[in-house]
Amino acid sequence: MLKISHCGMFCFICALMVSCKQEKIIPTPPEVIVQSVTQQTVPVYGNYIGVTKASLDVEVRARITGYVEQVKFIEGSWIDAGQPLYFIDDKPYIAKRKQVLAQFEKDKAAYEKAKRDVTRLKPLYEQDAASQLDYDTAISTQEQAKASVMSSQANLDQVDLELSYTKIKAPISGMIGDSQADIGALVGSGGISLLTTVKQIDPIYVTFNMSSLDYLNARRRMHSLLEKKKAEEQGKALAGFVRITLPDDSDYKYWGDVSFTDPKVNPKTGTFKVRAILPNPDSELLPGQYTSARIRLSEFKNAVVIPEEAVRVEQGGLYVMVVMPDNRVEHRFVMVKHYGTEGLVIDTGLTQGERIIIEGQHRTRHGQLVKPITMADYKKRSYQQNNIKDTTENQADEHNQHQQLSTTTAE
Repeated sequence: MLKISHCGMFCFICALMVSCKQEKIIPTPPEVIVQSVTQQTVPVYGNYIGVTKASLDVEVRARITGYVEQVKFIEGSWIDAGQPLYFIDDKPYIAKRKQVLAQFEKDKAAYEKAKRDVTRLKPLYEQDAASQLDYDTAISTQEQAKASVMSSQANLDQVDLELSYTKIKAPISGMIGDSQADIGALVGSGGISLLTTVKQIDPIYVTFNMSSLDYLNARRRMHSLLEKKKAEEQGKALAGFVRITLPDDSDYKYWGDVSFTDPKVNPKTGTFKVRAILPNPDSELLPGQYTSARIRLSEFKNAVVIPEEAVRVEQGGLYVMVVMPDNRVEHRFVMVKHYGTEGLVIDTGLTQGERIIIEGQHRTRHGQLVKPITMADYKKRSYQQNNIKDTTENQADEHNQHQQLSTTTAE
């Protein structure tokens, strides 16, 4: 009986060991998407709220007093330099010109007579046939007549100038505003002075305020003394291209160039004004619009850059999950020194070439074995699976249609 008991016990233990071996399951490493850490030059931009402004804003004013006879433009339209805008009643100025012209002709005739008198008396004086007094009087009369002619000529020029002011023309090409004077309105010193405005919007200005710190970073970009001197000679303490946005938040297709920087800082705000000039051939921008302005201030060279989705936050700080060469995960804290459109610039914690998890961090823990794949491989596999699924569904649809057709034919 004892021998049989030992034999039975041995068989039971063997069966139990076989059963344990069969039930042991080896876990499959979770699949994660990884990306290699790269180094690149990352620009640092300053973002500001800008306001568009006409590059030229000219006031059209009446230089003489009179009544408006014609308004020769459409309000809000594009006008060319020299285009007629207003016609002021010129009859009083034409009459005044005739009066001044008559005086000019009278003075001119007197001057011609005085010259003839001097010409006639000169040989007589030289032959002692005329006195010194008569000759001096003739010369004085000639000089006075000449001065009268010059005065009359000046009065005539003044009247001609006033007469030309009755036809008001556009001083520049641009967009014209609304008219402040209608037909029949009295304009000039005795009436309406400002008639309208003309704004040049191509090119157009964008102004914004930059902080002192951003100014310092932008100045450091200009490494050579020649660059700094050239910028200051052009009326700007810094150089750079400006990118702005349209009202729909899309990027404006033309870049701007810094054309002016205010030489002083506002002590209340700690900022100074910067003005950029941009092409505006299609009139997409109008004066007075608010826009976002961006200018490159500095850059990080050979910076370690990672995508933002790779970073997680916990009480100890920011961390990433790094896949080591043996495909085991390492929980690693990192220090971020810049957030940019290219990604996060890492100060410490990562080196170029290391693999970080960008998708699937929630399925991993420190020290765990994983199966890393790249985003390109993941997309390729998804594309193949979708193609197989579509093919299967199409075949099933064709089979169903064939069955329905067969049933209909049998009936």
